[in-house]
Amino acid sequence: MHGVVNQSIEGLIIERFGKDKWEEILIAANCQNSTFYNNQNYPDSTTYDLAINASKILNIELNDILFEFGKYWVLTIAKQKYEVLLRSTGDDLFEFLIQLPNFHSRVMLYYPNIVPPEFKVNQLNANTIHLHYYSKRPSLFPFVSGILEGLKIFFATHCTVKMIESGEEKGYHKNVFELVF
Repeated sequence: MHGVVNQSIEGLIIERFGKDKWEEILIAANCQNSTFYNNQNYPDSTTYDLAINASKILNIELNDILFEFGKYWVLTIAKQKYEVLLRSTGDDLFEFLIQLPNFHSRVMLYYPNIVPPEFKVNQLNANTIHLHYYSKRPSLFPFVSGILEGLKIFFATHCTVKMIESGEEKGYHKNVFELVF
């Protein structure tokens, strides 16, 4: 995974639980000598090990911690590093999500080695979107749910988000989220 995801995990842990807990998590994940850089890819196993060990050490369910990582990623990391890119993709959350596939194409210009998830957006009516999330990486739907929650706050949008489908499709892990504005 891209370093910015690991930076999100690090930032959230240090901010909410302190540097000592972060150091404990790094040791448990066998990453004690690691520094995570924005523009570098890391093995997926490193990110999973960080999340799993954070869950154990902090005594927080893994899905809950992944949700918080996703939310933190938007409200802290993305806001600091990519706010212009986020805002240029849409004036509100609805518009942003309609343009989400284009957003990832633009991100790939900045980071050509990134392997982002794929999104397909179906606008059902003026108030409802189905967001299809496809990833080769398993079990990250709570992270995506957290990102969506963070985007709701970032764009100051009231809507409901509900996962309505989960499964496999053509070698991808697939989740479908329904957003009603």
